[in-house]
Amino acid sequence: MGSAASSLKAAAASASDQELTDALAQLDPADLAKLKTALGINVVVVGWGPVGHAVVTKLLAKSAAMKITVITEESYPAYNRVKLSSFFEHRDPNKLALSSAEWCRENGVELVFGRASKVDRAAKTVDVDCGGETKTVSYDELVLATGSKAWLPPVPGLSLEVAGVFVYRTISDIFQITERAKFSKKAVVIGGGLLGLEAAKAAYDLGLETTILEVAPHLMPVQLDLDAGKILQSKIEALGLKVKTGVKVLGVETGSDGLTGVKIEAEGQEETLEATLLIVGAGVRPRQELAEMSGLELGGRGGIKVDHRMRSATDEHVWAVGEIASFNGGMCYQLSAPGYTQAEILADHMTNPKAESKFADADLSTKLKLLGVDVASFGGSSDFWFKRQYSSSGEEIMSKVSKDEAAGVYKKLVFTPDGTKLLGGILVGDISAFAPLTAVSKRSDLGGVSPDELMAGQMPKVDDGGDGTNLGDDDHVCNCHSVPKKVIRDAIMKGAHTFEEIKKCTKAGTGCGTCIRNGPQPKLLAHTLNAKGVEAGVCKSLPFTHDDIEDLAKARQLKSYDELVSHLGYPSAAAESDKTALGGLLDRIGGKPKGEGLDHLGQLKALKEDLWKFVDKMNCNPILVRLAWHDAGTYDKSKTAFGERGGANGSIRFSPEISMGANNGLDKGVKYLEPFKADYPLVSYADLYQMAAAVSIEHAGGPKIDMKYGRKDASGPDDCPGRQSRGTADNAGLPDAEPGPDGAFGCGAKDAATHLRNIFYRMGFDDKGIVALSGAHTIGRAFKERSGTVKEGYGESSACPYTRSMPKGCPIRNDGGYGVGMPGGKSWTTKWLKFDNEYFQPSVYEEKDKDLLWLSSDRCLHQDEGFKQYFMLYKDDQAAFFRDFAEAYKQLSEQGAEFEPEAGLTL
Repeated sequence: MGSAASSLKAAAASASDQELTDALAQLDPADLAKLKTALGINVVVVGWGPVGHAVVTKLLAKSAAMKITVITEESYPAYNRVKLSSFFEHRDPNKLALSSAEWCRENGVELVFGRASKVDRAAKTVDVDCGGETKTVSYDELVLATGSKAWLPPVPGLSLEVAGVFVYRTISDIFQITERAKFSKKAVVIGGGLLGLEAAKAAYDLGLETTILEVAPHLMPVQLDLDAGKILQSKIEALGLKVKTGVKVLGVETGSDGLTGVKIEAEGQEETLEATLLIVGAGVRPRQELAEMSGLELGGRGGIKVDHRMRSATDEHVWAVGEIASFNGGMCYQLSAPGYTQAEILADHMTNPKAESKFADADLSTKLKLLGVDVASFGGSSDFWFKRQYSSSGEEIMSKVSKDEAAGVYKKLVFTPDGTKLLGGILVGDISAFAPLTAVSKRSDLGGVSPDELMAGQMPKVDDGGDGTNLGDDDHVCNCHSVPKKVIRDAIMKGAHTFEEIKKCTKAGTGCGTCIRNGPQPKLLAHTLNAKGVEAGVCKSLPFTHDDIEDLAKARQLKSYDELVSHLGYPSAAAESDKTALGGLLDRIGGKPKGEGLDHLGQLKALKEDLWKFVDKMNCNPILVRLAWHDAGTYDKSKTAFGERGGANGSIRFSPEISMGANNGLDKGVKYLEPFKADYPLVSYADLYQMAAAVSIEHAGGPKIDMKYGRKDASGPDDCPGRQSRGTADNAGLPDAEPGPDGAFGCGAKDAATHLRNIFYRMGFDDKGIVALSGAHTIGRAFKERSGTVKEGYGESSACPYTRSMPKGCPIRNDGGYGVGMPGGKSWTTKWLKFDNEYFQPSVYEEKDKDLLWLSSDRCLHQDEGFKQYFMLYKDDQAAFFRDFAEAYKQLSEQGAEFEPEAGLTL
């Protein structure tokens, strides 16, 4: 170490922790990283999953001086795997993210993207394969958080090399499954445990006919007993999925396109299930290859053998946490909660050699929503599961069971034989009592109630401070992160007045989320805010946002104000005025459409506000603009009959339109807007699509378009224009990006300029309108799966620098915020969520940036003399572009439409 570094280290040693923390807080990220290298030990964390990220955050919280490097082979920020199946609700990796590249930079954490391929313990280095190049990273302390990999059972023909066979583990897996699902109708899932049921939900959400195969006699055999498993099965089958238990998988059958079926034996009979998509969710195994190559001692069941500090039994400078850590050579815990506990203990010992914390046991309690069914299993110790107390009978335990098969509700509580202590329990259908029952299971007795009273819902008397949670200060509200009630209450008292702020301060709610969705956190927040005299949210009795209240009401199936206050809020503050403050929310949770009671104009106005909020939340501006454009772009001015002439009439939602090649991917946009149509039934689909586009353009910073509404809808598929009637056949009457193999475009033209004129003149546009409308490419991107014009496809690994979320967090929205949404594809501009005139700039059209898209149909706009005058005008004058675009888009959105009233409606 040089003399300067030695002086810095000596100065740091003489400073107090607070003085050091305050001094470091004044530095910018770059200087902070340099200083940390000189001041503290160099920690390398391999793996940036939830537990790996927990190690980083806990080390930073306990020591401001450490230099931390994270090696990650995934291209996404650390994300919540527990909520992986929720991806289909938004298809945005950022909504699963637990961190970001920006957070790492701000905290002096270095990210290395690549696969750790070798550890040299003697040299204390890690080799990382970074896309074919090897980078060597040095460490003082090494933390292995490499997690698990999916296990493939030994089934003949079962291989990930077979097209159509997948595992369910990562966001990349989901993207691959999504693509295969486009060409599949039937799916099979191997595994009826937690992982398998999550995979089944993915197949179900993709609209596939799905069959679940489980070798055990019932679903979730590690967490549930036979009766609970059967009730869960009945509820899943009621959704339309098929479940086969006690199954032996005999083989996988294939054809020229990959998977064709799965051969099984059930109840002594062999059969072959037809399927072109198979997801294996049969369990996981520790990812220990790196440890094996490094000569680290492994546990009896795999994983790296560690002691109570999470330090390797082989090397005092190597640590392991999470699914790779074999505690004392025994169990590798495959749940996030034990991993978070291990991360805390590791951080204690790495930052303080005198730390006394020890890892001894793990809380394996789980609470999840599986295919819409709430399921929970809890215990006072791991014996509840390892000794199978949850399914024991006879003299070993006392069990109490309540079962309502019609309602799909099951409750089982397991006690010691004398009934004095709760060992654990199983809940299906209703898990609202999970937190207080879990707390009771960790106590030495039942607190004065009998087993029958506890079964009936009577909880032991606990001083909960009047908040109605039935929890003491030290009882856990969040089991995932082991967060006690007093920690959350203190955070609220210090200013964390929303669920998001509580998450940031305490991590409570960032795991499975049920401590908010079905648990005690809302009542705790409501009571504490009222006790503090803070007015927040909608009203005193329910001090949450409208969106939070609506989400909680849906999760708990609450239908009235009284139910909301009783289950979520602070009853003492209830007032009649609260119902007014809640507005239409009470109608919505009661099943009443948002637009009910409003006339046509009123529904249009309310819809516009909702669409703005939706676009702001989802960053889906480009697909909504494309949807409206493709609905209107079928117009042929030479035809007069409604429907036959095309235009903005909502016909794109019908199969003859949506199935055309140019409309690939737009079914997602149609689905986005269906809930709005249900809420505002007086608004036509045609108006809905065109309004969504206008809102998206304005939200992205583009011009406000003078729209009029009242469009009539095409009534059915027969109102779609004929496939051969628009000059470009199966390209929906829209411009081709490039000519075909014979050098000709779909209309027969041999050059792009003529092709554009053929298409747009047919719609009634002139050269100015063609160039202005083409400028809409300033937002949006192209995908290999949608158009085939680019090599970049869905997902981070297929993205270009401007369409990926890591490491820069592109793109930038008009408001300056990050909004990448689903990463992938290739964009025309560097900020494809910002509507401006970048499309017309030399940095784009000179084609010097290989990461920007520029096609024949773009190129001709600045080469053809008729187009060029407008292209160059818009390059220098954004106001002119906005003016002409708004005029041309208004024409596009109205042509071919019929209005009622004839003059239309304006807002």
